[in-house]
Amino acid sequence: MKRCRSALLAALLASIAMLAQGAGLHRFTVAGEPPLQALLWTPCAQPPALLKRGPFEVMATEDCPVAASGKLPWVVISHGYGGSALSHWNMAAALADGGIAVLSLNHSLDSALNLAQGGSFAALEARPADVRRAIDGVLADSRWRAVLDAQRIGFLGFSRGAYTGLVLAGARPDFAQLAGHCPEPPSPLCQAIAQGQIPALKPQPEPRIKAMVLADPLAAFGASSGLEKLKLPLQLWASEQGGDGVPAGSVQALAALLPAGKADKPPLHAVAGAAHFAFLAPCSAQLAAAAPQICSDPAGFDRRAFQPRWAAEALALFRQKL
Repeated sequence: MKRCRSALLAALLASIAMLAQGAGLHRFTVAGEPPLQALLWTPCAQPPALLKRGPFEVMATEDCPVAASGKLPWVVISHGYGGSALSHWNMAAALADGGIAVLSLNHSLDSALNLAQGGSFAALEARPADVRRAIDGVLADSRWRAVLDAQRIGFLGFSRGAYTGLVLAGARPDFAQLAGHCPEPPSPLCQAIAQGQIPALKPQPEPRIKAMVLADPLAAFGASSGLEKLKLPLQLWASEQGGDGVPAGSVQALAALLPAGKADKPPLHAVAGAAHFAFLAPCSAQLAAAAPQICSDPAGFDRRAFQPRWAAEALALFRQKL
């Protein structure tokens, strides 16, 4: 069985490496207050073209007719602090090329479009509701309801996005865990922790989500978070060096709290040599000049070489579980 899985992953990795990683790209607005700006990525039979969206350079075909027969499984992508619906565009394109549609959204309070409350607890509390509202909005739209399968929904999250996934899987955050790695000067969130003003966020399981891929979750979970009770299929990724609220080793500590003693215990993929931002799409020259912190990697680590491996593993999980 292990040999067959290795062969399958090798085939997926080779196919993703050869793909131009293009997909149909569609704009979508989730109604409500505030409205959520999102993108839908779908299988597309047309060759992709280079699209420039702000500092991003994306390979996709705008408004391409959906190339599929029957309803598609789909995945919601949740970005990290200050990210956007394009932060993981290459992963979205790779999944769409593999037959799985993707909804990537801009979170309401801590995206590149709006960081006014990004350093507060409000942003963390809003995130699970953003995802739930986005799923509702897509399924309420007659065009996409006819294309996307409401029974086959997955989730992929990075950093705060992975935190969002754990909350939606049923974990309870322990925000006091964040106190040991607050920035200087401390954010409003860290000031509130220091003053003992920590909200008690209840678990918010979303039963429509059937499988998750989580990368470098924000270190906001501990022994009291109920991680041992999670039943959702998870694939967990950790950068070796961490960063930005994710200390090195914190994902391994989280993994140790997940359900043990089962054949389907969530695998932990430790990415040697990587720092936290290795999970973001490789940057354009414009983005690298504007935001070098998120675009640079440790010496010896090749983000462009790593990303197809990550995409192949994610695609394999979603194909199996959705």
